[in-house]
Amino acid sequence: MIRIALMSDIHFGKFSRTSEFSVPGEVIQDENRGAVSLQDGLIRILKDMAVEYIFIAGDLTSVASPQEFHYCEEKIISIADKISVPHDHILCCLGNHDIDRNITKISDLAIKEAKSGEVAKVIKQKYNLIAASCANSNLEKLSLSKENSGPIPFTGVYEEERFIVFVLNSGWQCAHDQDYPHGKLTFEQLNWLSEMTTKYREDTRIKIVLVHHHPFKYTYPLPTQDISEIEEGSEFMDIINAKGIDIVIHGHRHHPIAKTIQIGSGTKPITLICAGSLSVNSSHRNNGEIPNTMHILEIDENEKKFVLYNYKYTGSEGWKELEFCNETPLDYKMKLGKIFTKEQIDEAVLKLPTDEATPISWEMVDESLQYITYKELNSKLQSLLSSKYKIIGAFPKEVIFLKKEAEK
Repeated sequence: MIRIALMSDIHFGKFSRTSEFSVPGEVIQDENRGAVSLQDGLIRILKDMAVEYIFIAGDLTSVASPQEFHYCEEKIISIADKISVPHDHILCCLGNHDIDRNITKISDLAIKEAKSGEVAKVIKQKYNLIAASCANSNLEKLSLSKENSGPIPFTGVYEEERFIVFVLNSGWQCAHDQDYPHGKLTFEQLNWLSEMTTKYREDTRIKIVLVHHHPFKYTYPLPTQDISEIEEGSEFMDIINAKGIDIVIHGHRHHPIAKTIQIGSGTKPITLICAGSLSVNSSHRNNGEIPNTMHILEIDENEKKFVLYNYKYTGSEGWKELEFCNETPLDYKMKLGKIFTKEQIDEAVLKLPTDEATPISWEMVDESLQYITYKELNSKLQSLLSSKYKIIGAFPKEVIFLKKEAEK
């Protein structure tokens, strides 16, 4: 069994909600003044859950200054030390906020002086590479090993005995003049990903991709504009689907979501996990409607079963188990990695032991019912069984069925 802490969009520095995750002496709008510590509760949960690894899905910083990178690394290392996670068990990718926009301004000057569009393109890519390299120089303890490095900074293959992670950099071409930057991989990265996943195609270990941006538009419960998905998302998903990837972990949206999809009949299910923002301020979370979140992924590498534990933070209550709602369409505990048909789910509901008038726990129901949300399951009970039974309670708590008397 493997347990991995999933965090994203820390936004260490000026966009953080708390001085616990900002540069010492930096003036921020500290929403945690007088509130429950975000850091202390986080450490307590990670320790209680015996987390072995920490994955961070990009946007470690707010503006990618050397100071933010330095103190962010110190903070992550400090948390890892407190929960006994080795430094080489910390893995991160870069986001659009991990590019120093002051460096990319230089490319604009180069473009103005360039004699042709092609030269300008090369120059711009060069300076964006320099910007991405700043993260490498500032996050030495969190970077990938050199022998497995990919075509651009902060890309590569991370191998452990029980799993393999392919780390991509979707933020390296984001420049200061892009108000709503798309994630971009470029075909150089996609070709590399295709080659690497082909190399490990027959490997039986769990295969994970860690990237900052989302591969396609999600339908979120809250009305929100989405124009920042990976530009080459379709090509990316084609590779993921063809090469046997089990899990894709990303961030960016500050709006957590988790689901298992299947692309084409007979293909392997793919689990997609969008980690919410660990500590960004309320103005970057739909004015506080979306909470700060953190997730723990539990992997049974032998059975290839995944369980996701989800937590939310509020200043008044600290960290607590997340409950399904429009803003966060996740249960506290979610089984992922398998897909069941509507017919299989309906059949399992109809086979529930309804005649015994004894409490039924979530752990007792058929496996197919444990791979849908509590909300979906309770809705199924009402639609399929409420005409014959009075339903007392709702999952995840115990449920009792009492047979209704026949109408005279």
